[in-house]
Amino acid sequence: MDEKKGLYALWKGVSQRAGDRRSGLLLLAGLAGMVLILLSALPGSGGGEAAPSQPPDTQAYLEELEDRLEEIVGQVDGVGRCRVMVTAENGVEYVYAVEESENRNTASSYGQDGSRSQTQQQTSDQRYILLDSGGGGKQALLKTQRQPAIQGVVVVCQGAGSMVVQERVTQVVTTALGIPYTKVCVTKISR
Repeated sequence: MDEKKGLYALWKGVSQRAGDRRSGLLLLAGLAGMVLILLSALPGSGGGEAAPSQPPDTQAYLEELEDRLEEIVGQVDGVGRCRVMVTAENGVEYVYAVEESENRNTASSYGQDGSRSQTQQQTSDQRYILLDSGGGGKQALLKTQRQPAIQGVVVVCQGAGSMVVQERVTQVVTTALGIPYTKVCVTKISR
C-alpha cells in the first residue's frame, strides 16, 4: 500500500510542477518500465531457464544417451517404469588437423688436432590447417570429435527392489557404455 501511495504522490508532485498531466504520465510510465526491467534481471525471477552445467554439444549428447538407456533398460524384464541420468567427467573434445614441419641441421667441424665435433639443431613447427569458412574468415579443419568420458549413471526404476533386477540393469548399463559397475547406481523409484 505504501508503495502505491508513494508512486501516486510522486506522480502528483511531478504533474503539478510540470503543469501538464501528460508529462507526469510519461514519467510514471518510464519509472514503471525501469522497475520492470530491474525486476526481470533479478535471479530466480523466472526470466528464463538456468544455463546447463555442460556445453550445448555435451548436454545434447548426454540427453540422447539418457533417452537411449531409458529405452533399453525399460525393456529389461521386471524393470517397469524407469528414469536414467548420465553425468560426464568433461565436455566434448575437438581435435583439429595440424600441419607439422621439422628441420634438422647438422654441422661438423674439425679441430687443429684432427678431432671432429658435430652439432645438431632441430626445430619443429605445428600449425592448424585452416579452411575458408565463407564470409572471408578462416576456420580450423576438424579432424575428430571425442565424446565425453562417462562419470556415472543413475537408474531409478520400479523393479529395483529386486536384487536380480538391479543386477540385470547394472549389466545392461555397464555393457552398453563400457564402464565399470562401480559407476552405476540402480535404485527403486518412489511410487
